[in-house]
Amino acid sequence: MFRTVIFDFDMTLVDSSFAIQDTMNRLAALKGLPQVTREQVMTVIGLPIRESWVKVWGSFEEEWLTDFRAFFLADEFAGIHPFPGTLPLLEELLLRGISLGIASNRQQPAHPLKATGLEKYFSAVVGMGDVPLGKPAPDMILKCMADLGSDSSSTLFVGDTLDDIRAARDAGVHSLGLTTGNALREHLLAEGAWRVIDSLEEFLPLLEDVQEEPLLREKEPRP
Repeated sequence: MFRTVIFDFDMTLVDSSFAIQDTMNRLAALKGLPQVTREQVMTVIGLPIRESWVKVWGSFEEEWLTDFRAFFLADEFAGIHPFPGTLPLLEELLLRGISLGIASNRQQPAHPLKATGLEKYFSAVVGMGDVPLGKPAPDMILKCMADLGSDSSSTLFVGDTLDDIRAARDAGVHSLGLTTGNALREHLLAEGAWRVIDSLEEFLPLLEDVQEEPLLREKEPRP
């Protein structure tokens, strides 16, 4: 059914929430900004970094980003860990001959991919630095598909945010929503997710269950 699967990165393949909280709080201590909670971090993961800091701190200064990158990124990468189901899933997808890509709102997702040992699984990696607009615009999914030589009818995008689902919808591909981020199942479905799962361990059983079915989106729950 699907010959290409493109993934978001943060809170889809890896839990980066505690690492991002730690590095944001170190930046906050350096700049005299309020400390952030994990709950606050979860509301902004997946947003471009400037937008996320404006949402949390009410402003953004370019020098904050310079300091953040200079002092904290190496430590942040060390605190990012793949979810339990990530490696077995990627191994199995490659064994099945499925092409894999990344479309992330990180500026350069290749760096954390390498730090977490995941880069070897992906033939195309697209971040904010590679396209005019990040998600929810479809640009990075479309570029990733072009890099992989795939078409919309055989491509699945996997992500945890409403912006992920919107980007997939506007790129014309089916999307699989994950509840590992901050989005609720009903909201992911309402944005157009084809299916929603609670962990990557549910991915392969889902594909096997629907292998012979038409590509219809899961019905939204009744109110």
